[in-house]
Amino acid sequence: MIRRWFSPLLIAALLLSVCANVFIASPKTVHAASIGTVDENDTIYQIMVDRFHDGDPSNNATGSAIRYGETSEEDFRHMKGGDWQGVIDKLGYIKNMGYTAIWISPVAEPQMTNRENNGSGRNTAYHGYNVKDPNKANPFFGTKEKLKELVDSAHALGIKVVIDVVPNHVGDYMLGTQAFYDIPSLQPAAPFNNPAWYHHNGDINFGSVDGVYTQAAQDYLENHDLGGLDDIDFDVPAARQAMFDSIKGWFDYTGADGARVDAAKLMKPTDIGALQNYLGVNTFGENFDGNAEFVSRWVGANKEWGMLDFPLFFQVLNSFAYGQSFDANVKAALDQDYRYNGNENHMVTFIDNHDRNRFLQVAGGDVQKLQNALSFIFTVRGLPVVFQGTEQNKGNGNNQVLSDGIADTWNRWSMVKRDANGNVIQDYFNENTNTYQHVAKLNQIRKKYEALRKGKQREMWSAQNLYAFSRRVDSGTNVGQEVVSVFSNASGGTQTVTIPLRAESTMTVGTILVNQLNTSDTVTVQSGGVTGKQITVSIGGNSAKIYAKEITDTQAPTVPTNVSANAVSSTSVQVTWTASADNIGVTGYEVYRNGSLVGTTAGTSYTDNGLTASTTYSYTVKAYDAANNKSALSSPPASATTNPIDTQAPTVPQNVTATAVSSSSINVAWTASTDNIGVTGYEVFRNGTLVGQTATASFTDVGLAATTAYAYTVKALDAASNRSAASSPPAEATTLAGNNVTIYYKQGFTTPYIHYRPAGGTWTTSPGVAIPASEVPGYNKITINIGTASQLEACFNNGSGTWDSNNQQNYLFGVGTWTYTPTGNIVSGAPALPENEPPSVPQNVAATALSATSASVTWNASTDNVGVTGYEVFRNGTLVGTSTTTSFTSTGLAAATTYTFTVKAYDAAGNRSAESSPPASVTTPAGNQATIYYKNTAFTNSYIHYKLDNSSTWTTLPGSQMQSSTYPGYASITIELGSATGLTAAFNNGSGTWDNNGGNNYTFASGTWSLVNGNKTSGTPQADSVTFRVTVPASTPANGPVYLAGSFNSWNTADSAYQLTKGTDGVYSITLSLPAGTAVQYKLTRGTWASVEANSNGSDISNRTLTPSGGAQTVNVTVQRWKDQ
Repeated sequence: MIRRWFSPLLIAALLLSVCANVFIASPKTVHAASIGTVDENDTIYQIMVDRFHDGDPSNNATGSAIRYGETSEEDFRHMKGGDWQGVIDKLGYIKNMGYTAIWISPVAEPQMTNRENNGSGRNTAYHGYNVKDPNKANPFFGTKEKLKELVDSAHALGIKVVIDVVPNHVGDYMLGTQAFYDIPSLQPAAPFNNPAWYHHNGDINFGSVDGVYTQAAQDYLENHDLGGLDDIDFDVPAARQAMFDSIKGWFDYTGADGARVDAAKLMKPTDIGALQNYLGVNTFGENFDGNAEFVSRWVGANKEWGMLDFPLFFQVLNSFAYGQSFDANVKAALDQDYRYNGNENHMVTFIDNHDRNRFLQVAGGDVQKLQNALSFIFTVRGLPVVFQGTEQNKGNGNNQVLSDGIADTWNRWSMVKRDANGNVIQDYFNENTNTYQHVAKLNQIRKKYEALRKGKQREMWSAQNLYAFSRRVDSGTNVGQEVVSVFSNASGGTQTVTIPLRAESTMTVGTILVNQLNTSDTVTVQSGGVTGKQITVSIGGNSAKIYAKEITDTQAPTVPTNVSANAVSSTSVQVTWTASADNIGVTGYEVYRNGSLVGTTAGTSYTDNGLTASTTYSYTVKAYDAANNKSALSSPPASATTNPIDTQAPTVPQNVTATAVSSSSINVAWTASTDNIGVTGYEVFRNGTLVGQTATASFTDVGLAATTAYAYTVKALDAASNRSAASSPPAEATTLAGNNVTIYYKQGFTTPYIHYRPAGGTWTTSPGVAIPASEVPGYNKITINIGTASQLEACFNNGSGTWDSNNQQNYLFGVGTWTYTPTGNIVSGAPALPENEPPSVPQNVAATALSATSASVTWNASTDNVGVTGYEVFRNGTLVGTSTTTSFTSTGLAAATTYTFTVKAYDAAGNRSAESSPPASVTTPAGNQATIYYKNTAFTNSYIHYKLDNSSTWTTLPGSQMQSSTYPGYASITIELGSATGLTAAFNNGSGTWDNNGGNNYTFASGTWSLVNGNKTSGTPQADSVTFRVTVPASTPANGPVYLAGSFNSWNTADSAYQLTKGTDGVYSITLSLPAGTAVQYKLTRGTWASVEANSNGSDISNRTLTPSGGAQTVNVTVQRWKDQ
């Protein structure tokens, strides 16, 4: 999903430079076959195509649409050059990790320019979610034929392809509630340029519907725009069918195997279900929400096959990245699986993606935590998807954390890192990282055990820092197969626990279970425990163990069929075949030439090289699996005869002519050559030196000197690199005489282009010619030969559709040198080189503490030959601010801490003095602070309005905005108290809704506090929990159990999970993870309704009621008597 504030957009004019690829959707004619739709047997590797690998630079964007560097956040909002050929080139990298499917970016032609800045603003083309033409291929990724080649290449390796589809909307074309295109050139392709096909209700205000799960809220989401993107009205039959047909066209043509549905939250589940049925492949959708009941509305019959598991994702992040309680997070999420009505194995699990911070970033760079979380999603119910690059142990770019809403910049780094000029600095396709190897092992384990793909999941253990579950095949060929997964998120140490097997387990006492992550680690099923069988596991911090009975695989794959061999050249033959099947999985194939093994491959094709021309070879193939079981050889052998050696050169090009086109270019033409097999191209030589190649019979030589004679010859060549002799005699031509116009362009556009013609002549092709940098900083420079013309007519643009054309009157430049300053200022001559003399070093730098958190820095003014513009102030060597005066106040300091300050002076030309020396030092005094964590689910934004103790002055309404904290759902703020010992405060949402403790306000002393739903506690936030402390009658049997029975456990009077523990003080207690704000009812029992608590006279008491306030809450309860006493 994307939002409007994504990234600076681009330029519809760029599309003119790339040939778009069109197909007409034919929903009733299947052109290509899937290798089987994506399902729970798969693991998925998510690819953001633009950020993956550039396999074909010829389709790259140009000008300001592309930025190769990734040093600023803005850099990530531009294209990087990745394409479908790049994915093809790296399929082996993905296959070697063990993935069975890839999920690729949307494939349709993207919108280049959204409505920001009147249609010339922010770049969205790289991600593809802003669609211009649903029926055309993204020209920056390749052609539709190249997309099909990608799918075919993936299929040959046994990899399925999931295409990200965008049925909910197109790009951002119509403003607000407008029902027309106010900029005619800015609209989607026909037939999607019909305003009647869209809702016109304005953008979604997520603040009004987040956390609201009524039908009215769902209708609101379905009928409004996502961040300005024009929302398709699926109640218009023509619009619905056109969108469905466009998407189906891609699947019919390519044979892709599944779809990820963008922004599914904003569509009716039944509409997506109809799309899934129309496509004939499984789909999984995106509902960016943590509420399992809400997400479950999209899963099941006549809906989607599965959904991205956001409800589990948020809790995985809490437990595995932040180390929070398994009980309160992962367990709480998995307890909601019943809502998926038996489809929980269809949920698509993940630890991050293109819209979220990289897991490793929020986990503080801890690779052990990363691998632990990956182990979890590869073994928990559902099918895992992993975002590209996770295996490279890299967090966000430049170690930056994105904190507002969707993450869409620093997390989307390229798998090939380049500098600003496109030079490769590093690629991230290293197959030797420990996480790459870990993922490969997880894929192997998951493939080995059906229980991890289709097994029923059952919880075995849940505690603060340890969680365990089993997955068991309950029916079918592998009935009884069971895998037990155990996870620790403790920061260190070893936990040893004895875990009862589930009652459903058919593993017998004495069964040896092997940890599949470390086969030297085994446990043995012992007798004992509540089910009569148990295992004892010892596990270190932030680690996982995956226990299963070893499988001895003795079944060989089936024999490869339909083996064929075809000569590719005089020295190579390509062998292809139909994939074999295996009870666990085919690992690869052995290829035999004339009975001898010549190679192996993981795919279903192999090219045999180094052969002899005009020779017949026969080929057979064997399939093998991970246990090295091998099929019989294919039969009969497939034969092919290599091509004869081609030694015949093409004929010599004839009738070569050279014609001067201008003072700097000459056109060379000739009659095409012939060849016994075929001419592949021509080499053109100027004065005996090769200057270019072409596949046609003409060539234009540019960049020549005026009034200069040049001689040209041409050679023809074929595929075997046979070359003809050079044409003879040489063709000669003399360039025209011409006048030169030199223009210095003061930088307005980052990459300026000049579109020009000699006065009265022919214009360049739009957008014209890029103006190179000059020797003068801040200026670009170009020299243009205008032949015999006396003036140059020109206008300027950014290469992406934004123009400076003198109000369409253009600019005129005479012969000579000119300086142009946007917009419209033309001065004769070149700009002066800037002065480069720096100011003098600031003297007498002093630092004085102002408070516990601030210090004043002063110095004597510097001098400069032109004039001092300002000063840079450095704290502990880091730039912290600038000043145009000789003083600066540094704020946000820590109390009782020593800081050093230095100062540099600078002038208007950017010349800087050396740093002042010695550094000025200062130590801040000690001071009081109050840190407050605040949680209010009714507030999207939280403000604190306060006054310090012993003061009558309150903050200006609505107060200070609190910031998101590392504790989910909590905002936080640290307030400097100075000499005060506390503060009085009230909270609000910034829009007039208050939480003021019933009019009494809240008070906080110095220190750290947590406030949730009116419940104030000392310290940082604790996970939502309720501790029941129960005082029982003296007549209670000393060793008798006491239970909670209530709405949270279906009123089970003897639920072992809700048995209280008796303390040394005689008080019984239990801590439960109960969600804040959800009322529960309960009673205390001794195991039956006959022994339930009662009033002192023996009569029944009413159900006790509790609405948890959030955080760590304690409830004290006294039982008056037991009903049976």
